[in-house]
Amino acid sequence: MKYFVKLKDYIIRFNKKGLSPTEIAFAVALGNFIGFIPIIGTHTVIAIGLSYILRLNTLIVFLGTQISNPISFPFQIFISAEIGNLILNGRFLEIKFSENVNYFNHYIWPIILGGLVLGILVSGLSFFLIRYFLNKRRSSA
Repeated sequence: MKYFVKLKDYIIRFNKKGLSPTEIAFAVALGNFIGFIPIIGTHTVIAIGLSYILRLNTLIVFLGTQISNPISFPFQIFISAEIGNLILNGRFLEIKFSENVNYFNHYIWPIILGGLVLGILVSGLSFFLIRYFLNKRRSSA
C-alpha cells in the first residue's frame, strides 16, 4: 500500500511543478500501456524513447510502466492470453499447465494481442481518472 501512496505523492508533486493534469494523465496512461506490452525487458527503453519523442516527463511515463511488476505479471499474462484468444478464436483458452513447453507457442499471439487490448483499456482508464483527480485537486487548491 505504501507504493501507491508514494506514487500518488509523486504525481501530486509533478502537478505542482507546472505540468497540466492532461500532460500528467497522458504520461501515466502511456506508461500503463507500455507496461502491458508482453515483451519483458523492453518497458524502460520504450518508456524513455516515447517520452522523449512525445516530450513527456520520462519519470512519470516510467512510473506508469510499474503497473507491470513481478506480482501482477503472471495475472497480466493469463488475462492477456484469454482476451487475445477470445478475439482471435472466439473462445477462451483451455490452459493445461502440464503440457510441454513447446505448447507455449500456441499462446504467444493471444498474449501479445490481449496485452495490447488490456494496455489500451487500462491506459485509457488511468488517463481519465488521473486527469479528473488532478483537475479536482487543482480547482480545490
